[in-house]
Amino acid sequence: MTSPPHEDLQPLEKPQHTESPTPSKILSVARLLGKGFQILAMLCLLGLFALVIIKYSPFSPEKVPVGENHPAVGRALTTLTLAPLTGTTTGITSADLSGRVTLINFWGTWCPPCRQEFPHMKALFEEFKNHPTFLFLSVSCGGDSQENIEELRRSTSSFVNSSGAAFPTYADPNYRTRNEIDRIAGFQGYPTTILIDGTRTIRAMWVGYWPGIEKEIERTLKKLLAESQSSHGDSAKP
Repeated sequence: MTSPPHEDLQPLEKPQHTESPTPSKILSVARLLGKGFQILAMLCLLGLFALVIIKYSPFSPEKVPVGENHPAVGRALTTLTLAPLTGTTTGITSADLSGRVTLINFWGTWCPPCRQEFPHMKALFEEFKNHPTFLFLSVSCGGDSQENIEELRRSTSSFVNSSGAAFPTYADPNYRTRNEIDRIAGFQGYPTTILIDGTRTIRAMWVGYWPGIEKEIERTLKKLLAESQSSHGDSAKP
């Protein structure tokens, strides 16, 4: 009886030695887990805080009547004086609003909600710019009580050009128009968007920005333009 060749024999593997975790390693892991729970708790707290801010913000559509339900609806904007800022050399007065459906947007390059809303304003302008009675007034506003017009022009021009917007912008010197709006409707902040009919009567007003507001503005604008077209058609009949 022969033994198997020596080279075919596989040596037995030595058992692997496992090392028990030291107290310092356990402490390090515990600290990492603790930090992870702290970060998770902080994120949950921030999320809850954001929900509360949205829910109870003075600009929340659930807290403040907006659009056609705004308290200013039905009041006349008889005083409006805007100076040319970018893309035009002609100013605007309240007389230019007669017979027009006018959408006025007060905003600022320094204002994050305004910057979020701006592409939607651009889209609304592109959609309705060829309507014969539509007028869009984009009023750029400074971030402090003392507006420097030249500085405002530079910042507005840079932002508008980078956005590819094709409409002119205006300034509100000495807050004249905003003070008038504040007197008749209350000017609460930026952005503020006002829809005015051909008699210079406020038909809708929105304060602040939230996702979906542009759809409401579009629906109300279409409705008012249809009314305007109908009234112009009736007046043209013999």
